[in-house]
Amino acid sequence: MEKLLQHWTTYSIFFIAAFLFVFLFSCTTSPMYEHYPFWFHGDSGIFQEMGVCLVKGGTPYVDLFDHKGPVLWFIQAFGIWISPHWGFVLLQTIFLFFTVVIWHKTIQLFIDKQTHAFLILGLGLFFLMCFYSRGNLCEEWSLPFISWPIYLLIKSIKSGSTLSFLDSLISGVCIGVLALIRMNNMAPFLGFMLWYFIMLVKESKWRPVIFNALSIAVGVFAVFIPCISFYYFKAGWHGVEEMLYGTFGFNFIYIAGKENWSIVQWLQYYIPMAGFLIITCLCIRKDNIDITVPTIVSYIITFLAIGNKQFWHYLMIIIPIIIVTICLLFKLSSKSGFVILGIVFILCCIVGYNAVDCLAHRLLGNPVNTELNDGFHRFVTSISPEERESIYNENLNHMGAGLFADERICQCNRFLSKHHYESSPRLNDYYKTHGIKELQPTWILTQSPRPVLTDDYMACNYTLADSIPGGEFDNIWCWKKNNKELNQ
Repeated sequence: MEKLLQHWTTYSIFFIAAFLFVFLFSCTTSPMYEHYPFWFHGDSGIFQEMGVCLVKGGTPYVDLFDHKGPVLWFIQAFGIWISPHWGFVLLQTIFLFFTVVIWHKTIQLFIDKQTHAFLILGLGLFFLMCFYSRGNLCEEWSLPFISWPIYLLIKSIKSGSTLSFLDSLISGVCIGVLALIRMNNMAPFLGFMLWYFIMLVKESKWRPVIFNALSIAVGVFAVFIPCISFYYFKAGWHGVEEMLYGTFGFNFIYIAGKENWSIVQWLQYYIPMAGFLIITCLCIRKDNIDITVPTIVSYIITFLAIGNKQFWHYLMIIIPIIIVTICLLFKLSSKSGFVILGIVFILCCIVGYNAVDCLAHRLLGNPVNTELNDGFHRFVTSISPEERESIYNENLNHMGAGLFADERICQCNRFLSKHHYESSPRLNDYYKTHGIKELQPTWILTQSPRPVLTDDYMACNYTLADSIPGGEFDNIWCWKKNNKELNQ
């Protein structure tokens, strides 16, 4: 009874910690930051608009395009459906709670002392805050599905046992979910999975190899089949094809792009990753080779999987293996390892400044410029419900998606960012044949210092009817279709 009470107390603390973390740091979803828009939603805004598309009966990829997987859109739609104010926070809290529970179980495989376990958990949450980028990103939703296979594989490797059917099945489900959120996000546990199967083959345990592989495949199909079926029933094989291209095909183009960063920025980005890799190497001992080697391999695979587009929130996915590294470090008490951990900690304090800065702004009640958000809300509420479904977002890009998502409406054109169709020949062909002339929207929104239309067709058939102050950005100009029939 006492042990059960202790578990409930621990889990209650984890749940409260998860809620407070999301409520304080998820600036794009937390009710604490409503009407306090010093952060424009970015990727979170795009994801939310994709969720709005689903809730309103649309088909992501076909009606709106982004290059993450459909599982992410289902999560977004579910959060909106639960509650426009608290839905995301509730889901984020549940996901983070399970993530913390898994991390705690993983730590207990290495560390017996409870105070050390809570300290390592605190470090895990600290690094999550540093890489969080204001919440509701695909890496955050991926964390429990990354962490659980790592726990199962480490437990199996340390005990010398094989994965049960249920463990293999769950691992397969995690792989399927991650593949249909962002395929790169499964990289952190691949080192452990490779090591597990290599050990089985080395010991000629062919039956478990086949059994586990088939069980994992069943778990993967258990995720893929419902998603493919959903798109087939929504939009036929065309819908399935567009879903597969958006989830997988486009990303081969996307990861090939590079960021024009300075040397200092590159060093800032790679020092945390390199630091934890070095710490893991320092922890190699003969008696822990079965853990340190797959951990190192997982780091290397993850670095390669991230590709050439380095953003801080990508580093969220390595936190489960960071926790393994810190556990190894605490177990061995390597002085040089703790020095490197201190350097990485200080650097991440600088990186994580934005999250603390946003919270400080909010708690201090510092004034923020709400002209853009207030103006967009005024514009949307001033037009009829039918017209709200016929707004063409010409060049608002990421910021525009957040504005539309806040109003729970969708733009009528397919592309949320110019980068999508500019970098893909396939999407560019679609854009050329499904433009303003073909859609004939009631409204077109453009953003520039002055209300200028460079397109002759738009200039002949649309008239400036409204404007929205841009606040810290250029104004938004609202062009309405002329009452006369559009020129063909």
